[in-house]
Amino acid sequence: MPTFDSTLQSTAQPSAVSTLRPDTFQDARKVEESSKVEGSGGVKATPWFVFAMATLLGAFLVFQVQPVISKCVLPWFGGTPAVWTTCLLFFQVLLFGGYLYAHCLRRFLPPAVQGVVHLGLLIVAALSLPIHPSDAWKPIGTEDPTWTLLMLLAAHVALPYFVLSSTGPLVQAWLSYEKQDRSVYRLYALSNAGSLVALLSYPFVVEPWLSVSQQSQFWSLAFCLFVIVDGWIAIGLFRRRSRQQANVSSSTSVNAECSAIHPATYCTWVALPAFASMMLLVITTHVCQDIAVIPFLWVVPLSLYLMTFIISFDSPTWYRPKLIAGMTALAFVVIGMIDWAPASARMPIEAVSYLFILFGVCLLCHGETARSQPSTNHLTLYYALISCGGAIGGLTIAVACPFLFQDYRELPVAMLVSMGIVAMAFMNARTWMAKSCDWKSSRFLSVGISCLVLVVSGWTLANERSDTIDQRRNFFGVLRVEQDERRIQLVHGNTIHGVQLRGENHATATSYYGTQSGIGQTIQRMQREQPSLQMGVVGLGCGVLATYGREEDTMDLFEINSAVVDIAKEHFTFLRDCSSSVRHVLGDGRLLLEREDDAKYDLLVLDAFSSDAIPAHLLTLEAMQLYRSKLKPDGVLAIHLSNNHLDLVPLTHRLARHIGLDSREVRSQADAVTCTRSARWVIATARSETFWDDESMATAIEPTQEILDQAPFWTDQHHNLASVLNWTL
Repeated sequence: MPTFDSTLQSTAQPSAVSTLRPDTFQDARKVEESSKVEGSGGVKATPWFVFAMATLLGAFLVFQVQPVISKCVLPWFGGTPAVWTTCLLFFQVLLFGGYLYAHCLRRFLPPAVQGVVHLGLLIVAALSLPIHPSDAWKPIGTEDPTWTLLMLLAAHVALPYFVLSSTGPLVQAWLSYEKQDRSVYRLYALSNAGSLVALLSYPFVVEPWLSVSQQSQFWSLAFCLFVIVDGWIAIGLFRRRSRQQANVSSSTSVNAECSAIHPATYCTWVALPAFASMMLLVITTHVCQDIAVIPFLWVVPLSLYLMTFIISFDSPTWYRPKLIAGMTALAFVVIGMIDWAPASARMPIEAVSYLFILFGVCLLCHGETARSQPSTNHLTLYYALISCGGAIGGLTIAVACPFLFQDYRELPVAMLVSMGIVAMAFMNARTWMAKSCDWKSSRFLSVGISCLVLVVSGWTLANERSDTIDQRRNFFGVLRVEQDERRIQLVHGNTIHGVQLRGENHATATSYYGTQSGIGQTIQRMQREQPSLQMGVVGLGCGVLATYGREEDTMDLFEINSAVVDIAKEHFTFLRDCSSSVRHVLGDGRLLLEREDDAKYDLLVLDAFSSDAIPAHLLTLEAMQLYRSKLKPDGVLAIHLSNNHLDLVPLTHRLARHIGLDSREVRSQADAVTCTRSARWVIATARSETFWDDESMATAIEPTQEILDQAPFWTDQHHNLASVLNWTL
């Protein structure tokens, strides 16, 4: 593998950091001890806990601002995955920019000037608060949403985030003026610990208790506290002599030796974090979408990823490559034998195994990166290259792979590369408790394993899948069209978005939309009363609802994913056979309905909540008020709420009652003959005195007052998935 060969070459060079003699570092430490007094001009140094506090608070705010600002703008830009992707790429690039700024500041300016520049930047960033955008930034729908979102982020969070992203390497660089041993790098472990706390606290503490505007205010106040702490450190730099001139002559030999780092080492600092970042995104996508679609499961892989940074940079005694590689190899074996496990246990065993592989591989990558730490003289460059690698990994998976592959082909390739990394680490570490790998003695073995991985990876990329007749990939994920002798179905991850029977039963309503389902009974009930229906449907699927359309009816079909529309037209006949007048409208349902000024529907159907990655902005008070405004006086609102892990029914009942609609839940059972699935629909209408009297609605369940009292209440300002988790599952 190129990355491990690079490590091998770098450790073999006499000028590399790892080959410095112990007595050299002892001499360096003597110089550093003297610098504590001489470099500061005899003034007492800044306390160590201030550096730790700035690092911890900065990392916490970095990981908090991303969900806070994303949630602020999510309803404005349709709540699509593209919003999250755009925000993620924006923050990744800005993070690298912050690390690069820290390196340039340390490299080209004397300490006192560094303090002046950074203090000025802190003040300007504080003046740019708050981060919550005003309604003036709300898009009207005619502009490019990507560029509008990027400009909004740049105007409101770019400067504060830029300052925060530079905190980790910059604070460590300033601490190295007082303390130049390797313990300075432990602040990086503390930084990742702060990120981990922010990650775990947001969905379970911050989001449930604070509204969107309150989250913005809280973050802004915390940032002001950070400015005070970080500013204290920056002011402390004013007392230092330019470039610590008193110590230059005594440390010249050490700096000259440390500065001669082999270019291959630079490549290692980029390549290893890049692959760890790729593994994070690949395993997260696979575990959370293809194995177990469970809300908040994405927190687990990201937490493991951050933990590998904490372990690697806290102390070199934690890193045991042979032991880590051996345990990771066992996880590969378990996945290879997963078919032998009981059916009920396969999903958790497979998920845990993939997460263990992620942890092991990232620990090897980050452990090797931490093991090759340079002297503190190169600290900022070291972190800049690590962040560059993370950004490259994220861009590769988020941008390049969707462009190159029609499915998640990066998963098997990443697994093959991971096997190669594990094999090389296991072979190159001499003992189980060894703290490093002997890359020099096993160079040819590493080259052989790398070549084998490249060959097999190339074969994997060239091998086409044969179990589907069509698949398409974009920002919204991978859509697969599967068929057998009896049926054809549309699948997104583990969610089936529609089924059509083949042969003479091709016009049968299937999946969640059978004649006994809530929507089936509602449409048939309304068609018996009214000569024509004007229907609006948010969420197309493969177009099963079109089976209910009569020649007198009209249908407006709102779908955000253009690939869904294309597949429904090309591989399914529901839309083609529909007698109604059908109009397709592409975009987010809520934004599109806001633009439909004259639209008034007899029946408005919301079918966007069957997946566990639900668009929450479609189920808030403001959204329900919009739906009510689009209904005729006796119109009906039908919401599909079948979900494995989220109980959205009480929430929907409470919102419906708040806007003056009487609601009932209609449940239906699965039927293998007609390929229908068990379904939960909530039907809401203003004509409660007559609508529920029909015999077809006899099974509708009226919510109790206890359910309404205990139900959550979502608004655009305050909503969180934890409040609707079905904890009994």
